[in-house]
Amino acid sequence: MNKKLVVLFIGLLLLLSLAALSQTSELKVRVIVEQANVRLKPDLTSQILSQVPLGTILKVESKMGEWFLVSLPADEKGFVLSGYIHQSVVEGIGEKVKEVPEVKREKAEVTPQVKKEKPSAPRVKPSVYAPERAEAGAKSGIGIRAGYAMLSEEKYGSGLEYGVNLSFGLSKNIGIEISGLRFQSDVEEDPEALSKGKLSSIPVQLSIQGRFPINDQIVPYVLGGAGYYLNSFTIDDEISADWNSLGVDIEEKMDSAIGFHFGAGVDFFFQENIALNADFRYCIAKTKGSWTMTEQVGGVETSGELEDLSLNSIMFGVGLKFCF
Repeated sequence: MNKKLVVLFIGLLLLLSLAALSQTSELKVRVIVEQANVRLKPDLTSQILSQVPLGTILKVESKMGEWFLVSLPADEKGFVLSGYIHQSVVEGIGEKVKEVPEVKREKAEVTPQVKKEKPSAPRVKPSVYAPERAEAGAKSGIGIRAGYAMLSEEKYGSGLEYGVNLSFGLSKNIGIEISGLRFQSDVEEDPEALSKGKLSSIPVQLSIQGRFPINDQIVPYVLGGAGYYLNSFTIDDEISADWNSLGVDIEEKMDSAIGFHFGAGVDFFFQENIALNADFRYCIAKTKGSWTMTEQVGGVETSGELEDLSLNSIMFGVGLKFCF
């Protein structure tokens, strides 16, 4: 009878132990943060073995203070690792488990927030035209030009003008230009001034430009400056022949003069260092002259002065500019 009671008591203890083990093994925890760290040791400074996402359920092996020893899901090779996860980032599912004596208490682990970086702005492909807006107005170069000149004195006519220019960009908005132009016109007879003939003028102009780039290609500008006009005049052959038939040689001269000008234009860069150019200029100049009549027999010479010869003109021109 006593033996039966002892056996029955031992069996009952075994059943209770198995039930306790069963309840212990069934305890699980669920991750309640966006991402939780599983560490090698129950310490916030310990190595991180793995990071598990929100909602992951882990099997608990034991508990040490504020830490759970949990089993991680098997990896690709079937290995199962165990690590510690802090109680502040999980919630329990099931019964209590055997608690291992706490060695050291740690502060609740705070899952670090991962800062999301803003995507960098896409790189802008540079313009196919070399000059930047900040530099387009600062280009220097040499150019050729052709156009038309109209003198304000109707009797002095009008004619083609052509020449070359050299420009220097001092900054985005300031430039200097030196140009040499030439134009000719047919002059009608003026009893108070020149006879019928051909007027030729070569203005050498120094200009200061104010440049205002709109974009990489278009650079409008205004200009103003001074110049020196190299002038010459040739009497018409028929008039000269008429005087010769009377035994008189005749000559008329036009002096060189200083003049001023102002205007506006635009450079259009259609290639990296090549631009189309167009501008107009109003030129103001006044000069003097003289006439001389010499008798072919005896060499008696008579002369006089020509006053207030106006060379005011409007010049329109287009050309090509090669920059460097």
